[in-house]
Amino acid sequence: MKIKNNNQMKLGALISYCTILANALFGLFVTPFILKNIGSSAYGVYKTMGSLSSSLLILDLGIGSTLLRYISKYRANSEDKKIGSFVSLMICESAIILPLIILVEVILYFQLGAMYSGGFSEGELALARQIFIILALNIVLNIVEHFLHGIISGYNNFLFGNGIKLSALLARIITTLILLPLFKSALLLVGINLLLTFLTTIVQLTYIIKKYHIHLNFTVREWETGIIKESFFYTVLIFLTTIAAQVNNNLDNVIIGAFLGAEKVTIYSFGLLIFGMFEQLSTAISGVALPTISKIVVSEDWQKRTQEFIVRMGRVQFMLLGAAVTGFAVLGNTFLDIWLGKGYDDVYWIILILMVPALFELCVNGCLSVLRAKNMLGFRTGILFLSTLLNLVISVVGIYKYGYFAAAFGTATSFLVGSLIIMNLYYQRKLKFNMLKIYREIFRGTFPSLVFSGLLLAVTSHFMNGTVIAFLINTAIFIGVFIIQMLIYGFTAEEKKTIRNIVKKNIM
Repeated sequence: MKIKNNNQMKLGALISYCTILANALFGLFVTPFILKNIGSSAYGVYKTMGSLSSSLLILDLGIGSTLLRYISKYRANSEDKKIGSFVSLMICESAIILPLIILVEVILYFQLGAMYSGGFSEGELALARQIFIILALNIVLNIVEHFLHGIISGYNNFLFGNGIKLSALLARIITTLILLPLFKSALLLVGINLLLTFLTTIVQLTYIIKKYHIHLNFTVREWETGIIKESFFYTVLIFLTTIAAQVNNNLDNVIIGAFLGAEKVTIYSFGLLIFGMFEQLSTAISGVALPTISKIVVSEDWQKRTQEFIVRMGRVQFMLLGAAVTGFAVLGNTFLDIWLGKGYDDVYWIILILMVPALFELCVNGCLSVLRAKNMLGFRTGILFLSTLLNLVISVVGIYKYGYFAAAFGTATSFLVGSLIIMNLYYQRKLKFNMLKIYREIFRGTFPSLVFSGLLLAVTSHFMNGTVIAFLINTAIFIGVFIIQMLIYGFTAEEKKTIRNIVKKNIM
């Protein structure tokens, strides 16, 4: 029995949240376990090389996202026969890109000494080179895996696509816990990732071959000239956007590793770890929205329907993200003491600096899906580049005086200026979206509920603090009060009706 697209989206989002939970468990419990087994120095090298190698993912030109967008478009327009030719076109592009990536990896490998001799010891440099070789192989496989995942997502099969990612993550957690105490090496960690990426790629390729029966067509003269030009332009924009995103995501660790050393990377990476979980709360929903938005934007009343969709999605995102920021602002220091022990007070401020400006941008990131669906990424790409340049300047200029806080401020400022202020003005002007109304509808009921719950949490944590039991009690009180506030004052009539229907369907 086929699962309807709407249910695919819901189940895909649910699995995404399960993946976030698994990632959280990995970060909260497995990361300290890794740190204990391999040491702070090796962990810092591992994270630095991970950031450097991940930046190479920009060279896949965003082909996975391009496949998702155009397969969704073809299916929305009932033009499924064109999918085979388009996939063939993307295979040819990938065949050109992969050798280029390998060449860049080889060049980078021979430049590692020059890049990190000021921050790494000789032993750390030797380890860095070994890790980089394995990560370089993993990057090549990752690009192939992104290609296959783009096809699966384009067919709205988020259940399988997200399910395979969750399975790989769970396998990573289990194998790490079993094998790391035996070998105590950072090389084992990257080896596990390489093996799982290989297996995930094989599984997805097998699934696509058996499930979709895509008829490839490498006859160039039969390809649509218009779609080649249009998809090439879209691919270039995704590529440039990915460059900016990868730089923003990995710049901090790369700069801190080069200027301050591996152990400073270890401290900062804990902040990035929590912030990464925070971002995933948002992208779990927006990540499955593109096929739906692709169908909406071809309708006559697309602006009205899209704004309604963004508000519905944004309210869920703000409830989750807002609760995370509020809870962490009050209980963050206690959480870090429990998680990492004493001496990591800086991590608290790094996380807050990154979280706060990102909160208001992430709750409307459904607008980005609209830009992708309408092939309007040019302006955002330019803004991302300027934001990335601003991030780079602030980080490099301030790192000697302010240490890793300069990197955090650089990233936060790029969020605030580029993604929040300028892009919201663009949505207002170019897409004719009423952004003030969208934010007002997102905050209606949710913001007051968060404020009340946060104030109550501040009171209870003042009298109960310092122990694991007190932390768990305070967390339970905060979540319980927030849910009650939402049920009484926060949820709209439509949301309450949806909740009642879910309860009746699954419980009664």
